[in-house]
Amino acid sequence: MGRRRFIGTLATAAALFLVVNIALIADAWAQQPARLPKVAILSQGAPPAETCGANMQASSLPCFMDALRELGHVEGKNVSFEFRFAEQDYTRLPALAAELVGLRSDVIYTSGAGAAAAANATTTIPIIVGPASEETLTRLAGNLARPTGNVTGFTLVSVEQEIKLLQILKEVAPRTSRLALVLNPDNPGYRNYPGILAPTAAQLGMTLIKIEARNASDLPQALAAIAAYGANAIYLFDDAALAGSGPVRKEVGEWAVKRKLPVVSPNARVASDGGLISFGTDLNTLNRRAAAYVDKILKGVKPADLPVERPSKFNLSVNVKIAKVLGLTIPQSVLLRADEAIQ
Repeated sequence: MGRRRFIGTLATAAALFLVVNIALIADAWAQQPARLPKVAILSQGAPPAETCGANMQASSLPCFMDALRELGHVEGKNVSFEFRFAEQDYTRLPALAAELVGLRSDVIYTSGAGAAAAANATTTIPIIVGPASEETLTRLAGNLARPTGNVTGFTLVSVEQEIKLLQILKEVAPRTSRLALVLNPDNPGYRNYPGILAPTAAQLGMTLIKIEARNASDLPQALAAIAAYGANAIYLFDDAALAGSGPVRKEVGEWAVKRKLPVVSPNARVASDGGLISFGTDLNTLNRRAAAYVDKILKGVKPADLPVERPSKFNLSVNVKIAKVLGLTIPQSVLLRADEAIQ
């Protein structure tokens, strides 16, 4: 009997030990902080030094972050953020995108050339693009009204918008015959240029000259090429490292004014920074809309249920002061259509 009692006592003790340890483990797990949803941000540029505002010159990322906070997403409280910045070196984007995928991000927010890099890195993690060219999003989303994969977002530039800009340039500077298209060859959104605009240019009597520049350091050789080709106008593409860069906008504008060359761009800030015409949309508004899409993804909505949105309004800005310096008279028909006439 003594032996039986001893074995029973051991079994009871073992069971009690197991119950206590399970309780301790459960308590420890209960005290572990829950995993926060992770928003990955893949930026083509550098960490922004500005806050969100109407006169931002470099990055609209602060407006995206402000909008997320307004929607209730606070770092360390109910969401975590992972940032990767390519510092205008687009060749770094694929590796940075792969890093963010490896961190088990719940959603990736990016723009421009970052869209293709993110889409190549994952076909499962939702990707919100805010924004990129219409050509890029058409290719990555499959169907703009109902995306077929994991990519959706917002377009910034459409072919129709670019065609309209060429037509406005011809109205304002009718002698334009050789137009330099300054684009970033590393940006996949512009891989089919200048071919896309060639038919319209031919109708307007313009010859298109492709000028490549990856960032500000390429500007001296790009500007030298514009002069060598005898271009009499400049189209500055809305790439983050080109028209999206305040220093680039100003350098191109100053160089062009000295040579009496009009500068046009779909970037909304070019006219105010020394160019002649801007025909674009408000990037900060698009970034706030992108934050709303990220919010929906975090709440369980699928990319297929978030249609790609196109800008509903384009602002035409004409720099009348620059026009006078260039010896141009802005037609009344253009001034009447302009949302802003910079004196």
